[in-house]
Amino acid sequence: MKKILALLLALVLVLTLAACGNGGAEEDGDLTFAIVTKSAGNPFMERMASGFEAASARMGVSSVVQHPSLITAEAQIEVINALIAQEVDGIAVAANDAEALAAALQSARDAGIAVVTLDSDTAGSQMFVNQAGVREVAQVLVDSVYDMTGGSGQFAVLSATALATNQNAWIAAMEEIIDENAQYAGLEWVATVYGDDEWQASTDETSSLLASFPDLEVIVAPTTVGILAAAQYVQLVGSDVLVAGLGLPSEMVDVVGPGLPTPYMYLWNPVELGEVAAYALFAFVDGDTTGAAGESFVSQGGVTFNVIPAAPDLGIVNTQIIVGLPFRFDGDNIEEWAEVF
Repeated sequence: MKKILALLLALVLVLTLAACGNGGAEEDGDLTFAIVTKSAGNPFMERMASGFEAASARMGVSSVVQHPSLITAEAQIEVINALIAQEVDGIAVAANDAEALAAALQSARDAGIAVVTLDSDTAGSQMFVNQAGVREVAQVLVDSVYDMTGGSGQFAVLSATALATNQNAWIAAMEEIIDENAQYAGLEWVATVYGDDEWQASTDETSSLLASFPDLEVIVAPTTVGILAAAQYVQLVGSDVLVAGLGLPSEMVDVVGPGLPTPYMYLWNPVELGEVAAYALFAFVDGDTTGAAGESFVSQGGVTFNVIPAAPDLGIVNTQIIVGLPFRFDGDNIEEWAEVF
């Protein structure tokens, strides 16, 4: 009898260990998550990646950061295929194209890899981690232009790349807001140009805008690289044109405030965006969400996220979760936030 009991206890122990070995992501210390940014050398992307790394580390997950050599879909596809070969468990992608990554991301999913997009959505993802609602971002951009022009006047948009899905979604929503509301009838949208999220190219585009439109009053740049380049250039040449948009406090501290090129600007915390992307991957791997609209899950950071439908007309082709609302930075708080990010 003692031998039988011993054998039964041993069997129970084996089964228990096996169950632990096949448990959820919380018990698995061998997970690896990867983040694919839009490009190297972009401060917003680098801070986003740092948040992704930090959240992964807090969950006991290994992380890989991949900055493509070029700001193209082809460069990202090359990176994604390499990560599939490495058999990572999750991939978060800030997409450089709305459609071209779909096949590569589907290959990742077919290999059992969880896939989310952040910052900029693309087909093939299981869910988009949206830094802020598209309509909400567009609204603060339009209102910034309205305020800085005094309600009427010429403005231009300095975007990132022509294929950046987040930029295009915000621009499309800006057009809708202006068309729908007679309040904005006095605004004249004279041009949309692209600085490719590079400082020199954005500076060159700013110079061209000033030369081409002598009555221009505001440049709105929904890109952290573009807003910095534009603000620095108008300050350098002594132009009265004001610059609105989305910027990093640490980069913009010397050009934000009363009497400066950018009276105020908006953004969200890129570190937090990267963190939430890592938490979302964990939720997929752990079975806490399938990414279906109507679901909700509590992240490893302790925040409840509701999965809401896609918004194809705004460039969001996947279901999404919203990280937060745009936050205003101005002369009263820019120095404080510049010490944060």
